Amino acid sequence: MVDSKLQMSAEVLVKDLLKVKEGEVFVITADTLTDPDVIEAIDRTAQCAGAKVLLALTPSPDGVSLAADKDLAVDVMSEMLAHADVWVELNVRWLLYSSPYYYAKKNNPRLRHMCLTGTNADTLIRCVGQVNYPKMREFSEALRDKIKDAKDVRMVSPEGDEITFQNVKGRPLSCKLGDASVPGTHLFVGQIGWTPELESVNGVICLDGSVAPDIGIIQSPVRITVEKGEIRSIEGGTDAKRYEDWLRSFEHPQMLRVSHAGIGFHPGARLMGDILQDQRIWGSTTWGFGSIGAGLLPPDGVPAPSHSDAVSLNTDIYLDGKPLWLHGEIADEELKQLSKGLTERR
Repeated sequence: MVDSKLQMSAEVLVKDLLKVKEGEVFVITADTLTDPDVIEAIDRTAQCAGAKVLLALTPSPDGVSLAADKDLAVDVMSEMLAHADVWVELNVRWLLYSSPYYYAKKNNPRLRHMCLTGTNADTLIRCVGQVNYPKMREFSEALRDKIKDAKDVRMVSPEGDEITFQNVKGRPLSCKLGDASVPGTHLFVGQIGWTPELESVNGVICLDGSVAPDIGIIQSPVRITVEKGEIRSIEGGTDAKRYEDWLRSFEHPQMLRVSHAGIGFHPGARLMGDILQDQRIWGSTTWGFGSIGAGLLPPDGVPAPSHSDAVSLNTDIYLDGKPLWLHGEIADEELKQLSKGLTERR
């Protein structure tokens, strides 16, 4: 039996966000680490909406993104996604930025891709089913505009580490508003990500949230020194050593370069070791390393063997010298007012 709150959340996803229509080809990809209750709830809801559902369940790959290719039936999966109308990605070892992903993006311009990598039942309920989407859209758009209009950005960790950079006017910002009814890659609401002027990224990032893939929740802070967008050193305990070993294992220079920054603001997100949720924690910041998607850096992005996201919690954030977030709470007065009622308890 599927929990009623989970079923309701699946209905929000399929009917309200993806707006699935009768006769559409609806592909669910998952691996052997995926929560089976989530697969069942989404599968049932898509069928009730009249979609033609295909489920591709694979053994969990050793790697993510392009590093997952060696464990996948790449050609078969690529062609399947190239003929789908909707793709819900539940893989814990994500396919985002893998060869099937790139093939589908190139050959299927109508594809609506919902990237929900690693989502379990509790996450789907809190991060999809209990969101007040009209209020979240209003808040997200206001925050997006403040980031877009800012030139200089400064982020300070609770440990006092500091990273600074400059934005590039006109460069895209990824800001999901809960409308997955149009072609493209979609994710949970509650995060804004963007690629700054990479050579302007300087300072020390202190990670105290989580790192994906492979590490999960950080047990001791990881300090990353960055100069002109490139990692110069990674210091800390066991997690720092594991992270550096993983990044260097690809023997590719882009894996040691910043790909994007991000700000999290989903009131339902909690630190779970699930990166899709972790990077949306209220007042957190995310740094990406490795490949850069074309959506963040047109026209072609920057390829790399893999991609990693890493989270800092309760970050102080300043835009052009003015505080936006302080100690995990909003400092901007306009955003304070817009933040009321972002979730709906059902």
